Amino acid sequence: MSQISELVYRAARETAVFVDRSALATFTITGKSRLEIIDRISTNSVKGLQNGQGAATVLTTSIGRIIDRLLLYAGEEAVTMLAGEGHRDPLARYLLRNVFFQDDFHLRDVTGETTVFAIYGPQAQPLLQQAGLPQTDLPLHHWRPGQIGDIPVTLHKTDPIGGDGYLLLCATSNRDALAQQLAASGITPADEAAFDFLRIEAGLPRYGRELTLDYIPLEADLWADVSFRKGCYTGQEIIARMESRGKLAKRLTRLHAPIPLSAGAEISADGKPAGTLTSTAVGPYDCVALGYVKTAVLEENKPLTVAETAVTRAS
Repeated sequence: MSQISELVYRAARETAVFVDRSALATFTITGKSRLEIIDRISTNSVKGLQNGQGAATVLTTSIGRIIDRLLLYAGEEAVTMLAGEGHRDPLARYLLRNVFFQDDFHLRDVTGETTVFAIYGPQAQPLLQQAGLPQTDLPLHHWRPGQIGDIPVTLHKTDPIGGDGYLLLCATSNRDALAQQLAASGITPADEAAFDFLRIEAGLPRYGRELTLDYIPLEADLWADVSFRKGCYTGQEIIARMESRGKLAKRLTRLHAPIPLSAGAEISADGKPAGTLTSTAVGPYDCVALGYVKTAVLEENKPLTVAETAVTRAS
């Protein structure tokens, strides 16, 4: 179970932390069809992205279930794509199955060549400026090239945790030097367990936990990653139907508990099954968790329990 120290937790709340997220599947995509193909098989409208822009989009099955969430960053001649940890080979196979003979689409796995640092916290922007990046005021998922010391990097605005969020990408050979530069700029290093706690507390879903074939993007609160105005894509009919009805069977919910809980445990209400925990972590003061809970239970504000332990919904 993930656990965070009080020192790192305080830094994430008051200044900023950085964590190595190089396990994310990282690809470059080239060819004239590079955005067109992603657009026709995923939930968001991405084919019009220009250099420096980006977007998050979700790959879904024919019945709208989540395959993975993609972060796309458009350049002049290539797209950088980040996806779920440990999903490199299956994801590549899935994408290439959707490439037809007339398409110009070339996928290259650069995970092993790329270091990804995530920076989170309310002071992330000024501290990155202090590190040497003047252009930090970016729209969500947009990016800019930059340099920290003599290290070439790309800076990407990402989902916020603790008030703000950025990704820094650099060559793997520069990993240690960049980590030293970030720490010297006042950004506190954090480990994987700390990241997991912070993203659970913030309600950020993760591949393999909340983002699985058991759920659809709307249940995972990924509304911003879905376009309801674009043309057809894989899974569109199911997702559009759920949106038009305005009723989801379950919703991703942030929870707190006084004692540690285990992912996979059943959530109950009135002694009946009401959902499932997908992620848990222990912090300085309590246990935080994410889980999918039946919408009817949430709307009726029924008390929730996990193995007879009362859990509360985060405000």
